Amino acid sequence: MKIGACIGSDKSKIAVCKKLGYDYVESCFALLAEDDEASFEAFRQALLDNGIPCLSVNCFLPGALKVTGPEADLSALAEYVERGMKRGQRLGVKKVVFGSSGARNIPEGYPFADGMRQIFCFLSDVVSPIAEKYGIIVVIEPLSPKDTNVIRSLREGAEIVAAVNKQNVLLLGDLYHMYNVNDGPADVRMMKGILRHAHIAEPTKRIYPAPGDACDYKAFLEALEFAGCDTCSVEAGTGDFENDAARAIAVLK
Repeated sequence: MKIGACIGSDKSKIAVCKKLGYDYVESCFALLAEDDEASFEAFRQALLDNGIPCLSVNCFLPGALKVTGPEADLSALAEYVERGMKRGQRLGVKKVVFGSSGARNIPEGYPFADGMRQIFCFLSDVVSPIAEKYGIIVVIEPLSPKDTNVIRSLREGAEIVAAVNKQNVLLLGDLYHMYNVNDGPADVRMMKGILRHAHIAEPTKRIYPAPGDACDYKAFLEALEFAGCDTCSVEAGTGDFENDAARAIAVLK
């Protein structure tokens, strides 16, 4: 199991992750789709200088770029996804996380079935063919009911994966979001073959794992390995990145 850390587009954290023994970093899709070339190249060069890859990116879509509802525009979505995936290949990205609650939430009063069809079409007709062109997979992230009104458990995520039925549209398990819907290691094991990426944090406060936490991180990681997942990124709040990241990698490794 490779352990990474979510760092956004903050290239100063790349050297810290390498020093602490993380296997990779996870950035954000905006770095690929929105940042200017100079900023993108500076991030890419920092990865090369420190000898650590960026295997995954999160924050796929901005909230204003709607997947569901009357404002959804597949052409605009395709343009955004293409731009980011193309740069993602240059960066060596292998996995893109589709959480993006603001983009995917089905608007109040909008027919739920229509919103689900829009999500299906987005993943099947837009995301999958573009991602395939650049050798990238997209993993659907079930989110807490506090954050979204659609795809809120591993089983709901698995239903979308099965409906889309594309080899490069798979599933993510996030320990924090799982905790909020009572998904556990047994549920992760049921996702064998489709769960390909994970996020981890102390699940009650969403902070970096630390010695003495009540959470059974080992059971979660063992379930991920059983399911066939080979990457897990720490995605959590921190007021002291280097010290918190150091404690977390010691616990997780």
